[in-house]
Amino acid sequence: MKLSLIIHFVLILSSCTATFAGSSVTLNGKIRNPISDGISVSYSDSWIGYIPITIAARLDKDGNFSLTFPLEHAFDEIFNSHGNQMTELFPEPGDNLEMTLDAKNFDSTIHYTGKGAAEANFIAKHMLFSGMSRQFGALLNHYCKDSADSFIAEINAAMKKEIDFSDANGQQLSPSFKKYWKAFFQYHVYNIMLDYALYHTISQQHSYAVKIPKENYSITSEVTVKFDDDLLHVNTYRYYVGKYYGEQLNAKAAINDKPKIDDAEEVSLSYKNMPPKSAEVYCATNVYNRLRRETVAETENTISTFRYRFPESTYLPWLEEKLAMKKKVAAGSIAPDFIINNTDGKSMKLSDLRGKIVYLDFWASWCGPCMGEMPSAKKLEEKYKDKNIVFLYVSIDTDADSWKKAIDKLKIDGIHMRDGEGGWTGHVATKYGVNGIPAYFLIGKDGKFVMTNTPRPSDIEVLSKEIDMLME
Repeated sequence: MKLSLIIHFVLILSSCTATFAGSSVTLNGKIRNPISDGISVSYSDSWIGYIPITIAARLDKDGNFSLTFPLEHAFDEIFNSHGNQMTELFPEPGDNLEMTLDAKNFDSTIHYTGKGAAEANFIAKHMLFSGMSRQFGALLNHYCKDSADSFIAEINAAMKKEIDFSDANGQQLSPSFKKYWKAFFQYHVYNIMLDYALYHTISQQHSYAVKIPKENYSITSEVTVKFDDDLLHVNTYRYYVGKYYGEQLNAKAAINDKPKIDDAEEVSLSYKNMPPKSAEVYCATNVYNRLRRETVAETENTISTFRYRFPESTYLPWLEEKLAMKKKVAAGSIAPDFIINNTDGKSMKLSDLRGKIVYLDFWASWCGPCMGEMPSAKKLEEKYKDKNIVFLYVSIDTDADSWKKAIDKLKIDGIHMRDGEGGWTGHVATKYGVNGIPAYFLIGKDGKFVMTNTPRPSDIEVLSKEIDMLME
């Protein structure tokens, strides 16, 4: 398999960290023909888990606005929203931007002046060229349905298109942003190559619950090994750090017809072979991901190991906070109460369901794995039809119409509610420490959590065993 074009675009990125003065960004501007009375920016404030921050400002009578938001790292992806319109920015701390636009022609009229304007205008032009930068990943994902040779040809062509655009339109960009931007796309390519085996199998088997045949791992070993601490502010690099050894070990196990390698070997390889800061981010992310599937005792041990390896890590307090939340939702703890507002506008409390078993499902219409579990959820509902169990679905959709359409399309029974206005900061998701979906909780008749790590509907045998014991 030839990867000549990809190799041609591998960049020398020995120093990509920008120097900046300040820890915030100012965005002022004027919106003509506004479609709402405000503007907001949103982004994640963590390299480990998704911690959303939203800063909003109201427009004055002339459409003017001013907002300032904290920013620690150079070129974090910022989403800028006005009404139902959205654009993106990749600013540096210390940038001071003036933005103008006509909301009737949102994307085509955005213009920036001030410190950071060259990069902001480049991004605005790129929006017209191919949409938001993350759509590049969606495009590559689409190619995974094709054969390995076609996939390689298509991702090479997509990468060349982005490089050609940057070369033609990026003359005014700072050297640090140019390096960031090219790395952003290059690691997108590496990540989708690591994901090819899974996504190609899903397209073949039309299911999210798949067993990947060894031949689908042919591309995994072709992925370049390229770790660099100076690239940690590039989110696609961080994703690469998080998955590289795991996918390589999965491929090795499948090809040799051996069981899947456990976390220990993956962590060991990453700790030994990655530069120190990348290893720290990887290990912290690994701990965070394991929080969802380990027992409290196992999690305490995992965090203890991380503390031993990285005693001065700034991620430790945050991980310990997540451990404290895990204890709150561990088996035997009372499930936090909340108000349920269903699709018919009727209200009740979770505590009103005492005396019944509750299977609580956090999901969203845009979440592929969530939607992939719904056929199994329907089978589970059918199995326990007219039994003393309630299936409660809590959506974090921000779009109410998309939420209701998904329910109608899939014909999902049970009780449905949307968490406030949706999103990760909803009061129910926050109470239950939900930072990723799908997420499931099994609650007994006494209102207490039955399990610390509740199985998905597709793991129906294990889940049914637990439910059947509760029915006795």
